[in-house]
Amino acid sequence: MFQVLDGSEGNVLGAEISHEYTKDDVQEFKKAFESKIAEGHDRVNVLIKIDKLNLGKIHVNAFIEDSMYALKNMNQLRHISIVGNSKLEKVLVELDNKLLGKKKEELIEKYFDVADIDKAWEFARS
Repeated sequence: MFQVLDGSEGNVLGAEISHEYTKDDVQEFKKAFESKIAEGHDRVNVLIKIDKLNLGKIHVNAFIEDSMYALKNMNQLRHISIVGNSKLEKVLVELDNKLLGKKKEELIEKYFDVADIDKAWEFARS
């Protein structure tokens, strides 16, 4: 289930994905992201809270569509905060940042434990 979080303002989009992740959730994210671009923001900072997401309930077709959309729109992304509660999530985010991050262009993805959500928002807003 996808939900835009309070605190999403300006070029910052905060969202929570909980329980499972489906193609409908991907569509909701696309709408929210594209509305930020339509507001006139060249690049969007994103915070995604996934501490209540069951990793076993991520639909493969949603994961593929999400990944393709992210790759297509990389130049419109900037700081990405992933908020979770698992060592696996942390490792995956670090790997993703090493493979796709572009520090010189400020495309940086960081993992934050759910207890540090304030720091995650701070990074997304910086």
